Amino acid sequence: MPKLTRTGYEIGSSEAGAIVLHKTSFQNRIDVLRKHKLARAGVEDIDEIRNKDALDRGTFLEDGVAQWGAKRIEELTDMPVEMFEPTEAYKKPDLGIASSIDRIMKLNAPLHLWNSEGTAVNLQGECIAEVKTDFYHNGRPKPEWVIQVLHQMLCSDIRRGLILCMDQHGKLHMYPVEWNAAVVTTMLDAYTEFWEHVKNDTEYPPIASEAQSEPVEIDQDFPDTNFNLLALCQDYELKRQEELAARKDKESIRETIEMAVEALNAEHVIARAPVTREGIPAMPSYEIKYTTKLREKKQMMPTGEMVETTTFKIKEMQ
Repeated sequence: MPKLTRTGYEIGSSEAGAIVLHKTSFQNRIDVLRKHKLARAGVEDIDEIRNKDALDRGTFLEDGVAQWGAKRIEELTDMPVEMFEPTEAYKKPDLGIASSIDRIMKLNAPLHLWNSEGTAVNLQGECIAEVKTDFYHNGRPKPEWVIQVLHQMLCSDIRRGLILCMDQHGKLHMYPVEWNAAVVTTMLDAYTEFWEHVKNDTEYPPIASEAQSEPVEIDQDFPDTNFNLLALCQDYELKRQEELAARKDKESIRETIEMAVEALNAEHVIARAPVTREGIPAMPSYEIKYTTKLREKKQMMPTGEMVETTTFKIKEMQ
């Protein structure tokens, strides 16, 4: 979707996540504030493109993913879907916000989906469609995507949203976004703070580093969900220990097989299973190839392309 908003005077939907969440995968609120201040001063700011391939991919695949999403919805609802690409931004001048929306759909029958909390959501009627191509997708919408769609809802007064995402495996994901008044209030507060900084030429405090972040303590159940975090962590740790034990057993068995093949002074061995009186193999036969070769050692070099990575650790507390 081409940019239809005015930097320096309107917060666009792609900037909303950084302003509200303080930072996203590609920018932070300090970067966004600097761009708007420069624009108001009449200085052209050349954006640093951190991942040009991702930008080009999204641009060229957007229409195809949108059409794919419309077709999938028609298959699920057994009704035609009307869709168009807006040519003008939706604006709320009093709030200093505007939005270029990828597509707007009209769903002529209820579309039944599940949100990231496992709650059923029904979409029908006019609906925002935000198109994503995420080749490092982890099976759930990013928080900044949800903020982006809520920003679009706020600008357009359309109260239903849908994220259409094609992942690295060529799979299409559809994530419903519901209007959330509490989150929108937080967004509006963040926008007010942003424009105060622009008006008064003040700055945000530095982004807190990961080392400075404080843990969030919760009760056994997630607020407003049916997730039991303690039970999930306990199950995860149990499966992790089982996996480690199985991996050790597997490596020990492999070493024994390698020793047996080396004793035969062979690289290619067929272990033929004995046959019963009925002529049926008593167990599967196996072909084993065990070779040792020299190959050039390769060194991984940085490419300058930024990709999102996720770190996940669980440690039992004493």
